[in-house]
Amino acid sequence: MTSASMPSLAQARRGLALGAIAGLGVYRPPADAQPARRITGADLTGVSYRVQSDQGVSTPALAAGAARAALRVAGVPTSAIEMIIVGTTTPDVLWPTTACLVQTELKLPMVASFDLYAAETSVLSALNVGIRYVTAGARAVLLIGAESDNQLVDLPGQGGRVHSRGAAAVLLTPADDDGGVLSTTAGGAAQPDGNGDAQDRTLLRGLTEAAAECLQKAHLAISQIDVVIGEQSAPEITKAWSRLAGVASSRVLLDEARYGSLLAAAPLTALYDAVQSGRLQKGMTALVLACGSGPSWAAACLRWGDGGIAEASPGVERRA
Repeated sequence: MTSASMPSLAQARRGLALGAIAGLGVYRPPADAQPARRITGADLTGVSYRVQSDQGVSTPALAAGAARAALRVAGVPTSAIEMIIVGTTTPDVLWPTTACLVQTELKLPMVASFDLYAAETSVLSALNVGIRYVTAGARAVLLIGAESDNQLVDLPGQGGRVHSRGAAAVLLTPADDDGGVLSTTAGGAAQPDGNGDAQDRTLLRGLTEAAAECLQKAHLAISQIDVVIGEQSAPEITKAWSRLAGVASSRVLLDEARYGSLLAAAPLTALYDAVQSGRLQKGMTALVLACGSGPSWAAACLRWGDGGIAEASPGVERRA
């Protein structure tokens, strides 16, 4: 197994955040919140509804919508952005990258823009990269997870559908005293096993290692974590991890049944919901977990600060 983790600066700045989350935005297409009744997905997959968008709503448009929401609530102009990293499994095209297309949507000048493809772990892997630039001096790094499942499959309204559409974004800025990103890690299996049972064990072991590494680098015990935001696409892996770690189910947030599989957009969407619902408030800590294709896994420890949250559609905005 291989692992990429935070630099030694995390050790030197014990107790301090590596970077602040100045704003968190989500974009959920306004069309079809499709109830899963009939024969349906709630029975076949446990997913109660999925957000659909018109065929004309592209992955870059979803990503840009979330980015605008994050920037608006952070009070930061688009001209301040120095880097864009997009995690996605469903780019409209492979080249130019989705991040470059978002740059065009936001009418930005030339800034560093690139995609990171790691399925469910994409956006936490992007966080693992982006936070390094912040600690190195960058002042505004935009991270986005975006998915549009019509890029994957033709969806004639079948009840067994599990994928969904949406985007979520965070704006990373230099650390302050109020909270932010405490630690991150991302990794995967160098020699994956295609056997389903073996892969589940690999994912569970990887997620366990990622969580432990994040906690160690943040100088936190699992008992000091207020809420665990689990892997949305494979909730059974999170549940197995929580049993092994002795974490009560009441401290674990899983949104998969509400939204379906949002893949790269899932971790930040769940983080938004945790703040909006009051599960995660200023000064509280969160452990965000993701695992999936590759297989790969990633984790982040956060202390929520003064960052605002905003939803681009249907226009809800709240300062948290």
